[in-house]
Amino acid sequence: MYPRLFSPFLAVLALLAGLTLATRVEAQAVSVQVSSQDAYVDEPVRVAVSIENVPDFEGPFIGDVDGLDIRRLPGEQTMSSTQIINGRTTRKSTVNIGYEIIPKRAGSYVVPAFTVRAGGEEYTTKPFRLEVKISEVGDLMRATVRCKPSPMYVGQAGVMVLELAIKRYRDDRLGITLDEGSMWSLISDDLSDWGIFGSALQKLASENRRPRGEVQVIDGSEYIVYSIEKPFDPIASGTPSIGDVRVRMNYPLRLARGNDIFFENRLTLAESRPVSIVPTVESLDVRTPPDGGRPATWNGAVGRFTLDVAAKPVDVAVGEPITLTIRLTDTSGTAGLEGLLAPDIAAQRNFAGSFRVPRDAAAGVVEGRSKIFTQSIRATTDAVREIPSIEFSYFDPATGEYATIRSAAILLQVRPSSIATANVESSSEDKTRESTAAGVPTGTTKVTGGLVANMSPADVTRAPTITARGAALAFAPPIIALGVLGGTPLLRSRFRRDGAGRRAKLARTHCERALAAAVTADEKERALLAFVAARLGSADTGFSRGDATQALRARGTSEETIAELERVLRLLERARYGGTPTDDAEIRRVIDTVNRAVPAHSMSGATR
Repeated sequence: MYPRLFSPFLAVLALLAGLTLATRVEAQAVSVQVSSQDAYVDEPVRVAVSIENVPDFEGPFIGDVDGLDIRRLPGEQTMSSTQIINGRTTRKSTVNIGYEIIPKRAGSYVVPAFTVRAGGEEYTTKPFRLEVKISEVGDLMRATVRCKPSPMYVGQAGVMVLELAIKRYRDDRLGITLDEGSMWSLISDDLSDWGIFGSALQKLASENRRPRGEVQVIDGSEYIVYSIEKPFDPIASGTPSIGDVRVRMNYPLRLARGNDIFFENRLTLAESRPVSIVPTVESLDVRTPPDGGRPATWNGAVGRFTLDVAAKPVDVAVGEPITLTIRLTDTSGTAGLEGLLAPDIAAQRNFAGSFRVPRDAAAGVVEGRSKIFTQSIRATTDAVREIPSIEFSYFDPATGEYATIRSAAILLQVRPSSIATANVESSSEDKTRESTAAGVPTGTTKVTGGLVANMSPADVTRAPTITARGAALAFAPPIIALGVLGGTPLLRSRFRRDGAGRRAKLARTHCERALAAAVTADEKERALLAFVAARLGSADTGFSRGDATQALRARGTSEETIAELERVLRLLERARYGGTPTDDAEIRRVIDTVNRAVPAHSMSGATR
């Protein structure tokens, strides 16, 4: 009974055992395949190293060969397969790793074996020979890089152009001349190095396009010239870097006709030769506008401009905001509008004393070849009869000289205002100056039914009034409290010390917030100077570079710290007027330096 019961089971076990015994793994081996053993100087040869059935290996390893640049290509390809024939299972695992060999000199070379290690064993390929010849490009291909316009100045915007000229190929036997699309298809895009032009080609490829070529006759021969452009907005003078650029292609030597899998008659490349070229660099000359003849109102503009200014409203009371719309239009077509700054109205003499102008840089919006800025100003007296002309200076690269243009004056009707203005829209510096001049405490806020601002005498008669009794009841308690505190010398001294100490301790925090919100170099400069003032415990918010260095010297700060601060402030000043970029990391480093140089314990009695 039992033998009959177990006989089918034993048969299945025997079958499974047979299958297991029949499964085997292919032999372990390492081999190499070479695309060609005939090579040319500076032309890459592709090599594939195949590692079969060697798990957890190290390598491949290969020694250096003088005259050959051997590079491992990124990535690797892994394949696994299982084959069953007549009940026998064979498993195979292969890892393919690519290499590129670039000969640097002509000659005959022996490429040594590639080696991999696994489980204490070494597996090697066979060495192979490379015969390297010089590939003369001759007149087959030309390449140049230039910038437009040329020369170019910091503050302009243009393009860098790679011009690639390829001699047009004609097969006299077939009577066929290749068109520009066919010639471009012979360029080895994966083997070429495009430098800064790579992003432009990737963009074209993503749109399923390629550079367009046009036929030109050069030295009596037909060439197809391809132009690849890269937008260029220089930030420093000198010769800009274009990266490593080398264009490689398989130039045709013979064509053939043949049928493809759809039995269509097609042209094929029967014979070719690799050629490559490194472009010559022409007209890559970036300059800085000269110092000589530079107007005081120039703030980095390069090009040729027109200036239009509009104001609204033009009938206002003293202190009411007037919005200026300033339009700068570039007629040269080369100005870098993104970095273009508005005229610095606050620094122009025509506005001094008659208008209050925020120091904050005016915001700008680019529209076509124009940039439009809006700026708010306020008349300080009813004697003002017009908004004076605004000056704007630029450097004209066509003439090599500076020029200054002026807008037309705008008639203005200003009514007197008999009540002080609480300017909640101006910058903090404007509010401090205005409030002090009007006898209003700094930090006054706008409240409904309270302080009446920007009203003419006729408007005042219609406004609600504050009686003497109401004023006395409202202001008596704080006045009494301030009188009590102010009458105590010890408390007055402690109040001043505590205020200075708080400013010093919070200086870095406030500066970090200001830097995070700052966009222009001017804003960053003001934030850094305000930090120094606060760190020194000064109540003065209008520190200049000279004020800062003088105050630090008076505190006994080292000359190294002062020199570092002056260097960063000069860089910010140059960025403000020259359009050069700012380095926030440098600003934060000098903040750390000053923070360490002015310790907290020395600030207890610092006031100014």
